Amino acid sequence: MGIYNKISVVFLMGLVIAMSGCTETGGDSSMAAGTNGVYIEYFGPDVEYPVSGQAITLETRLRNVGGAEASNIGSTIYLLSWGTSNSQNACTTGLKPPNAEMNKDGQECKVTDDTTAPEVTETQTYDVGVHINYDYTTNTIATVYAFSENEYVKKMEANQDIPMVKSLKNSNAPIHVDVRVQNVLKTGSTVPITLIFRNVGGGNVRYENQHYLIDSATITAGSSTQTCSNIRMKGGREGSCTVQVTIPAGDEVKLPIEVTTSYTYVTSAETKIVVHPKLT
Repeated sequence: MGIYNKISVVFLMGLVIAMSGCTETGGDSSMAAGTNGVYIEYFGPDVEYPVSGQAITLETRLRNVGGAEASNIGSTIYLLSWGTSNSQNACTTGLKPPNAEMNKDGQECKVTDDTTAPEVTETQTYDVGVHINYDYTTNTIATVYAFSENEYVKKMEANQDIPMVKSLKNSNAPIHVDVRVQNVLKTGSTVPITLIFRNVGGGNVRYENQHYLIDSATITAGSSTQTCSNIRMKGGREGSCTVQVTIPAGDEVKLPIEVTTSYTYVTSAETKIVVHPKLT
């Protein structure tokens, strides 16, 4: 087999590698992003020393610290052995993210739930928690290089570096996305691109029909736009989808890949309520 045939075989085989977490020849490494969207700043009762039969308001203060606007924010009280009723949800209009250029923090809001302490004859401690659910998006931008076979051989002959991965950047969010492609992409070809979705926040995506699910991921590469829907997250930790992308023709192509991942995320907080008996 001649040297050019050997090079062609190597070119076409291309090992599959992950674009994030490593620095490729001639490219930048992946860029770290925050792992929170909506953050629970405080959850607890509005009184320090509740007694039997006293009205109590449970306050949940939220702030958007991620990179997207949060919408459809809701809350559910759990663990408590006595009932509550939602009295205020100031988060229904959504929360805008921080704006670093204008030196503005992310918006905050408060949810309140009213309840009445039970009658006790001795001090009792009760567990209580809150689930906060909200709709959110992660924006991911990756850049890959592709070459014609002639351009690839020319660079190899001149012992030049072969840029493979330029960058991978996720917005601040609880779901991060890795983009996996072949080691060397050939222009004018159709190649598989695999997205790996990872839960990096402290909560989880929605749970439905016995699966943790991401609603959708829209992938734009060149003039092509494709969508993966209802992506299952095994154990709530990781999921994937694969799409076929056509690389434009040319000697050397720099192809941006944009991914918009949409999902409902649930984050939680827990505390304790200590109820004291009334003086007799």
